[in-house]
Amino acid sequence: MIDQQTFEHLLPLAYQWAKAQEEFILARGAALQPQQIADAQLAGVQDCSRVRVLVVDRIPLPQSEELAEAARRTQIITETSRGVTIGHGIIIRAGAWGDRELLLHQFAHVAQCERSGGLEPFVRKYLCDRQSCAKFTIGSLEAEARGLAHEICAAGALAK
Repeated sequence: MIDQQTFEHLLPLAYQWAKAQEEFILARGAALQPQQIADAQLAGVQDCSRVRVLVVDRIPLPQSEELAEAARRTQIITETSRGVTIGHGIIIRAGAWGDRELLLHQFAHVAQCERSGGLEPFVRKYLCDRQSCAKFTIGSLEAEARGLAHEICAAGALAK
């Protein structure tokens, strides 16, 4: 668990890292394809035209060793992470690219960020949400994203 003083110290570092990552993804990522736009809309994304997806071999950890260690310890980003959403930018590991439920989960986070009023308030809200759970477990925003992605996939399977 991260104590409150450390949390408050790391919060601005986390936002600065997230802002730089989002800018990188938006500059280099691919725009959504028509089916992905439809899924993003199902997940509640308001501005699908801003969303970009970057496929990578591994999810990058922050360069700051202190922030990287906190990300690993809280399991927000680990060496086995398959996807991360930062604002309108989504990073997906190459091996998980075809996983519709994973992408829907990431779209749900984009929608949460939009509802929060942007990246900075979302980073604070997301990290505070995770911190309020025992040992940084799932948190309500993660639970919402997982539940929505599962529900949309289950509804699609029933429609077939």
